[in-house]
Amino acid sequence: MTEASTKNTNYDSLSLASYGVIGDTRTAVLVSATGSIDWACFPDFDSPSVFGRLLGRGAGEFSIAPTDAYRSHQFYESGTNIVVTEFVCDSGRLRVRDFMPYVPNRKVATAEIHRTVECIEGQVRVRLFFSPRFNYGREKANVVVKSHGAIFSAAENSLTLSSPTPLSASDGAAGTTFTMATGEELSFVADWGATEVYPVRSYQTYRRIWETRKAWRQWIGRLAYHGRYRDAVERSLLTLKLLSYEPTGAIIAAPTTSLPEWIGGSRNWDYRYTWIRDSAFILGAFFRAGFIDEGTAYFDFILKRVFKGRDLRILYDIHGRENPTEAELQHLEGYAGSGPVRIGNGAAEQHQLDIYGSLLDAAWLYYQHGGVITSTEWQALTDIIALVMNKWRDTDSGIWEARSEEQHYTYSKIWAWVALDRAVKLASRLGLVDQVETWAREADTIKAHVLEGAWNESLQSFTQYYGSPTIDAALLVMAETGFIDVNDARFVSTLEKIKNSLGDELTPLFYRYDSGAFDDGIREPEGRFLLMSFWYIDCLILLKKLPEARAALEQMIAMATPLGLYSECLDTAADTPYRFLGNFPQGFSHLGLVNSIFKLDQMRRAMEAGDA
Repeated sequence: MTEASTKNTNYDSLSLASYGVIGDTRTAVLVSATGSIDWACFPDFDSPSVFGRLLGRGAGEFSIAPTDAYRSHQFYESGTNIVVTEFVCDSGRLRVRDFMPYVPNRKVATAEIHRTVECIEGQVRVRLFFSPRFNYGREKANVVVKSHGAIFSAAENSLTLSSPTPLSASDGAAGTTFTMATGEELSFVADWGATEVYPVRSYQTYRRIWETRKAWRQWIGRLAYHGRYRDAVERSLLTLKLLSYEPTGAIIAAPTTSLPEWIGGSRNWDYRYTWIRDSAFILGAFFRAGFIDEGTAYFDFILKRVFKGRDLRILYDIHGRENPTEAELQHLEGYAGSGPVRIGNGAAEQHQLDIYGSLLDAAWLYYQHGGVITSTEWQALTDIIALVMNKWRDTDSGIWEARSEEQHYTYSKIWAWVALDRAVKLASRLGLVDQVETWAREADTIKAHVLEGAWNESLQSFTQYYGSPTIDAALLVMAETGFIDVNDARFVSTLEKIKNSLGDELTPLFYRYDSGAFDDGIREPEGRFLLMSFWYIDCLILLKKLPEARAALEQMIAMATPLGLYSECLDTAADTPYRFLGNFPQGFSHLGLVNSIFKLDQMRRAMEAGDA
């Protein structure tokens, strides 16, 4: 239960655990347990924020809450992305429902936030405050109050608030205060792009919430899992669906920018893009769960990028465009005072070898789950394979996108091997074997290169890059990819080294690497990276240590927010049990959870059948 004990909570004191997320598969909105919408970008994920209080005072908010002191708790309606916040104060109880209308495959975008307010006990005095700030808080709105609400505009942007109660306006904002008694219910609608305000009843909020509820439940009803962790799988998949951009099939890493990986630090990045490296993990999660359409749509999105350029970029925006230029917004102080706030992402300009292996692994997964690789697609894939053959000996910036000198990163070399290994598998299945021997020989060469260059005899471990003394938790995937046998003494020793050097005694949490020993160009503290926990659990599953894997998995499930969400990192040294850090909610964390749960279930069944 998310608790909020007062009516006046500073934006920077709200834990990320206090937020739920709603959306319409075009953009997403963060709603706090204090009744405030503190992050919303319209009309798309990567559009400038309209409500940006999450990153700075005065950057825009939309709040509905009792005027008196209260306690609150927040939850999702089961099987949906509809957030419910309940407030309890001395005079009564209030319930606020937040949702964005979701109509699958709708071609016309309707960026609307619907908020219903219901008094469920006693009498409650309620305050509504609506203060949009366009263009990341840089543009104050001109407000025109009408009989049915108000119109907010600045430059080419407009937004309306339809309200059943009269509004008053001041300083680019509007608000109202009203009293509700038991059984009374009101609705309010924010409508992006509207230039005229309409009666709130014209939005048919109660019909729309019924349709939205039905759509989400029908979608998650396709889930091909009925085990003990179904609730966690459901919430993660519903979150991943929220992170998808339905018009193109893209899936973003997170709907936020610049939430810090450490309070007071500068590891603040814009994650509102799609990373090629995520491809295989995304397809694995969706395909295992039975959501073939979503996995296929994302694979098609990636293939279109290959067709266009015969190469791959590190990341793309939701429309498939390249090179989102990185810039800093100096006027925003950042979440909890942690600047700078960045938009765009400079990693787009880096060289990262692992993306090719991610693509080929995704293609192999796609084929295994019934996908057809056409001759045109195969030609595009062979172009990528040729790039791997030419580039794998190069240095790169690695999975962690270090802003320092390029190195021969072990993780990158492993995924170069994956690219050729999956190419051999695909070609053999497709009967296109002309280059199979060449690719197989080169894959063997890469493996020998890594086993020699990345092994540190004195540490008895594979290291982060050739000649490095530093350990990297990303190497947890070595066995999962098939690069090395999970029982190989070198991998077992590396796993132990990662656990002892980067792990936590009491939890299955890991740092990515020693940020003090490895020069990543920033050298600041960071939280424990949640995806590494799930990769560690995957290793335990491969080692058939199922009780240990299950215990670690259940610890991770218990660490989710009250709404079942994960950020990128956790700070275990915080005064509270732990502080969520990094962009939120984080797709990679939810992908890791889903994949680990399915792998655990698969291994359990295989062992029971004597097939493992």
